[in-house]
Amino acid sequence: MEKTDSGTPVWAQRAAALGLGLLTGATGGLIVGAVVLLAMDGPSFAVLFTLVLAVLIGVLTVLPGASRLSRRRWAGACGALAGLVLATSMFVGYRSNWAEEVWAVPDDRPGAADAVGTWTTSDLVVRAQQDLVSAYRISDGAAVWTWEPPDRDTVCAMSTATHGGLGLIGHAPEGRPCRRTAALDLKEGTTRWEHRDKAPGLSADDLFSRSVALAGDVAVVQDGSGWRGLSAADGREWWYAEAGEGCRPAVVDAALRTVLAVVHCPSRPESGRAEALRLAPATGAVSTRTALPVQDPFTRYAMVSADPLTLWVEEPVVRGTRAVLVIDDRGAVRTTIPTRASDHTLLVGSYGTHRAVTFGARPLPAAVVVEGLLIAPAVEPGDRSVVSNRNGHLIDYDGRLVAISLEDGERRWTSELDDETRGIATGDGSVWVLGREKLFRIDPMNGRHLRALTLTDLTYKEPAELTVHGDRYLVVAENSTGGVPPIRALRPDFVF
Repeated sequence: MEKTDSGTPVWAQRAAALGLGLLTGATGGLIVGAVVLLAMDGPSFAVLFTLVLAVLIGVLTVLPGASRLSRRRWAGACGALAGLVLATSMFVGYRSNWAEEVWAVPDDRPGAADAVGTWTTSDLVVRAQQDLVSAYRISDGAAVWTWEPPDRDTVCAMSTATHGGLGLIGHAPEGRPCRRTAALDLKEGTTRWEHRDKAPGLSADDLFSRSVALAGDVAVVQDGSGWRGLSAADGREWWYAEAGEGCRPAVVDAALRTVLAVVHCPSRPESGRAEALRLAPATGAVSTRTALPVQDPFTRYAMVSADPLTLWVEEPVVRGTRAVLVIDDRGAVRTTIPTRASDHTLLVGSYGTHRAVTFGARPLPAAVVVEGLLIAPAVEPGDRSVVSNRNGHLIDYDGRLVAISLEDGERRWTSELDDETRGIATGDGSVWVLGREKLFRIDPMNGRHLRALTLTDLTYKEPAELTVHGDRYLVVAENSTGGVPPIRALRPDFVF
């Protein structure tokens, strides 16, 4: 066996040199990676700890053996390669858990009107304020067009959906019934046609009222004691549906093949004062009638899903109904899911237990339906706790998603988030949740966390509209006078 003058086998000397080279390269890679991350993202405990540890290893082990590497350049080259691989892996691995800002719309001026609704099309994101509707290109955030309600009107209603480059806007003088509807061309930002309801209607300050809806090529508008079905292309009338004797329209919403209308009938007995009507989009014919377990005329509603028809109801009184109703094709309530359970409260119509909604003209539900599951945030006692120390007071937030079966109303899974929910959306077969400082990707089948992206330089303290559009995450804020951009496009730093 070949040995050196000291009696040590040559292979052992070479192995030691190789080990020292790899250690040197790894140490250098950690130091370089940590310094780059600190320069880009600022102080972080994990990165600072890695940097200090690497420096200690370098001082205690690498520097004393540096003379050996000078005599074996091949070992130094291997170390350099190892350092490059480790630094790159460290940088990519760390930054892949961050969401970077692609573009952002400048903040609203102080005192600007809040946003009341938003739409996202294949190439535009539209943000409607009370006095101005603005469209921006998704690719680069460039402003494309703006539209103002005529006269001194304000936006008071919006269709949930858009179709064929068209959206419906309800507008009226502030504080007056929402009687006028404009069909807005989303490509040009111009009014395609208008409709005016001359009969008394709902008050514009009824926060969860929806007086316009779009079901594919059919525009449905509230008109007097019923609804009119109009051609979305030119506004020609196709049908008229009455709310019924002694009843008045309350809410209308629609999807591509479904029109849902809710009526209130004050003169009827308490058990039958509200009904949900399913209308045929082509003819306005009533296909099913469903008695709703509500009595209060100021009940709020939201169609969470059209297939199966899933309706959220919330009466404003303490003993009132607060539940999600699953309605079958015959109009029967198949499943009732109370939003108040013994250990938690489901957030369906809004992101808080109070009655305030996000986006008054196009209210933003806090729940989604995926694969037969109602997935919604749930709050429990103690979710917010105050931690006090010598540095002051900190508020610790906890939160979770809960999945409830639409078949039997039983809980299927709970996914802890360690954060409050500020927005929810579906995309790429997953449920996406916007937290205060993170964006979570959740498997809808079992609640497993697939990814968590940290948001850079921004905390969302209020709910916002979240939309997944390809590799972009679009976040639209209701109020943008406090440092939160009106619209922000995000994407992961690295996509695998």
